[in-house]
Amino acid sequence: MEEELKSFVKVWVLAITSLCYSYYIAAKIPKGFLRLLSLLPVISLFLFFPMNLSSYSYNFTTSIFLSWYANFKLLLFSFDHGPLSPPPQQLLHFISIASLPIKIKRYPPQDKPQTSFLGTIILAIKVAITIMLFEAYNYGKHLNTNIVLALFPIQFLFATECLYAVFQILPKFFFGFELEPQFKEPLLANSLQDFWGRRWNLMSSDVLRHTIYNPLRRISMRIIGDRWASLPAVLVTFFVSGLMHELIYYHATHLPPTWEATCYFVMHGICLDVEMVMKKKKVMMGRKWRFLNVISRLFVLGFLLVTSRWILFELWLRNGIHEKAYIEYSIAMNFAKGVLHIH
Repeated sequence: MEEELKSFVKVWVLAITSLCYSYYIAAKIPKGFLRLLSLLPVISLFLFFPMNLSSYSYNFTTSIFLSWYANFKLLLFSFDHGPLSPPPQQLLHFISIASLPIKIKRYPPQDKPQTSFLGTIILAIKVAITIMLFEAYNYGKHLNTNIVLALFPIQFLFATECLYAVFQILPKFFFGFELEPQFKEPLLANSLQDFWGRRWNLMSSDVLRHTIYNPLRRISMRIIGDRWASLPAVLVTFFVSGLMHELIYYHATHLPPTWEATCYFVMHGICLDVEMVMKKKKVMMGRKWRFLNVISRLFVLGFLLVTSRWILFELWLRNGIHEKAYIEYSIAMNFAKGVLHIH
């Protein structure tokens, strides 16, 4: 584990060095193809870096933060779009925005939001549930596979939200950033559009919206008109999201892609298109739609859990990714107990 930590530090030192180059040199090149050309070596390195890490925790965060988020932000930066444009005045701000799942509020409130304390309590509860689920698996390694599959999506959801919260706290504390939340109670989504677009992992939604969805929608408008232009744009956006998840799985397992993750996201893209068509056709509108709000939440949650268990998390379990996560969690907890002298 010590060697893995050294590799992780080395990768991120190189990543920060690459972002320094992007800030001091690439940013001075005129926007467009030339700046993109100057950033291609950095983008290529960010795709390669996770391959040097075997630890699930290090690999997962590096793959998502560098290979996906940072690369997409740099692609936007090539054309003076996205959160890196115009470049922040301070280098550390540029590095933080590029490499972390954060989005600075454009119009921060003058006063602190009243819900901050409640949000902290809810986050603490989710952390406690995540730890309990980890411990339940740790003390019951011979649990039935169906029970593991049932618990794993909930555990993954809460663990991901907690991880992103940690990476939001750090820049907020050191730089005073007022940040957009990356999760907005996804379990309360009343439609797939609500879940994917407004509640779940909004960093992914944001970079995909600006790099894939918006350009494709503008092209589609010229071909099929404004009313249905969003349909092909949504489908292609979900396809690209599937490809990025295939890349993350490849980084984690070093195995050839099975395309199950891509099928999962394409399926959700098709279902979202159907949902949007139904809304546009006014099949479920007005009072009837509001009456079905609670039922629609249960239906969306059930659909997400069933399809995730059937395709997405089956892939994780088959490749032993969950085993790696639990082992590394145990190591981290034992280290924390040793530091705090807890037995």
